[in-house]
Amino acid sequence: MSKGDFDMTGLEELSSKLLAAVDDFPGTAEKGLVTIGNKLKKECVKNTPEGSTGKLKKGWKHKVEGYNGSELVYELINKHPVHHLLNNGHVKKIPGGKTVGYYEGQHYTEKSVKQFEASDLQPGLERLTKKLLRKAGST
Repeated sequence: MSKGDFDMTGLEELSSKLLAAVDDFPGTAEKGLVTIGNKLKKECVKNTPEGSTGKLKKGWKHKVEGYNGSELVYELINKHPVHHLLNNGHVKKIPGGKTVGYYEGQHYTEKSVKQFEASDLQPGLERLTKKLLRKAGST
């Protein structure tokens, strides 16, 4: 080999593996995101108050917005009509409209997110990264 020549052995194989990984990325990343997000959902359900009917805990729903080339979003919301009142707090009024007090919110959603970030987020992202790298054939 002269000074200007490059050894191209295995370049085609590497190129095909990278292209396959790029094609698989959106589906694999979305599945991984749902797995990680469902752990957050379990944490939120665990920390949500029971209430008299238990429907507040059943109100947690998630939605994944597909990969658009730059971001992948997992949205977790509680559809129960009084969730925001119990979580954030609200004023107490009598039928005449006079304010008689304030209900301090329990902030269970924020507590759940902090617990999730402290314990489950980093390991979940590491597993997802390893899975994506394995699909690319680099481990």
